[in-house]
Amino acid sequence: MRSIVPIAEQLDRALAELAIDHPLNGRIALILVDNGLELMCHQKCADLLFEDRHRNSCRLTPEQRSDARGRTFDRKIQFLKELGHIPPDQVRAMAILHEYRNQLYHVGLRDDPVIGQLAHLYFRLAAGLLEPLLSAQRHLRWEPEVVSDAARRLLPELVTTKYRRARVDMTGLRDRLVAACPQLPMPVERALSAHLLFRVDQAEAAFGIIAKGRSGIDDPVDTLRTIQLEADTIAAIVRFRRDGDKALKAKGPPPKPLDVDALGMARGTKVLVDLNARLLPSWKPRYPQLPFESWRKRANSIGAKRTALTALEMFDQIRKEIDQLEEIMAEPIEDMHGWHQHLEDVAMDSR
Repeated sequence: MRSIVPIAEQLDRALAELAIDHPLNGRIALILVDNGLELMCHQKCADLLFEDRHRNSCRLTPEQRSDARGRTFDRKIQFLKELGHIPPDQVRAMAILHEYRNQLYHVGLRDDPVIGQLAHLYFRLAAGLLEPLLSAQRHLRWEPEVVSDAARRLLPELVTTKYRRARVDMTGLRDRLVAACPQLPMPVERALSAHLLFRVDQAEAAFGIIAKGRSGIDDPVDTLRTIQLEADTIAAIVRFRRDGDKALKAKGPPPKPLDVDALGMARGTKVLVDLNARLLPSWKPRYPQLPFESWRKRANSIGAKRTALTALEMFDQIRKEIDQLEEIMAEPIEDMHGWHQHLEDVAMDSR
């Protein structure tokens, strides 16, 4: 009961947050749903381990038992997928949406305009898994101190149950939660498509700052290739140094840490091109051409997807590609701003 009641309470509180159309409430709802679903998966893993141990069936492999007992969410849901308790498309969606929760905890989120739609999608996904993960009817160990007014409202069976083992209707809870979920003003697929188009416009505008270089006449495709080469080469240097540091650390005192920011000073020089040839002899740019029009076509197609989960997968793939390009553009853009400031200072000094 100590796990079932918090699941019901968190999903119920998520409903209250979803009723308010504001990014802050969407963030809170997504976190609540994610935690409730984690508890559901943890409980299902505990049930499967109990059955495997007490029925002497030994159906689970040592690796599966390790995944079920562990604290890694991705490993748990993969384990439940292997045993057929969660469909593959829902597992992929859970991994994507769980990653959004991690972003909210650690670095914030750049996709606030659709966080409410993502939280709605996650809520319906979690509610639909109540029965597969917790069974249609669930027997609980009776613990009066756990039964709050909210618990009695969400699980009305607890009002009259006084036995040592209570039984609650998880199917009924699911139906009540889904019925109370507010309708979205726009379908998830259309909202994700519109937001991606906005993100593509933002990325293209940011690239425009550096597209023609300091000279103002560079080829944008060449600029795109250059910033990819520099970013990939710096990442390869960091990996090479990290591997070397491991060997040095085993023989003596730890080496001095590598100053990644100092590596950025080599941007625009031939040394990075030479190092790229040595460290990445088969290197090819991820984007040989400007990707913005391709992203727009793919983003537009999301609105026509037949299911929200399919749209979510494609949305996440394009979003990550945009994030990756924006990340490698960040330092060149900062350098360009510095160059413009330098030109302004020179012009001011010459007056």
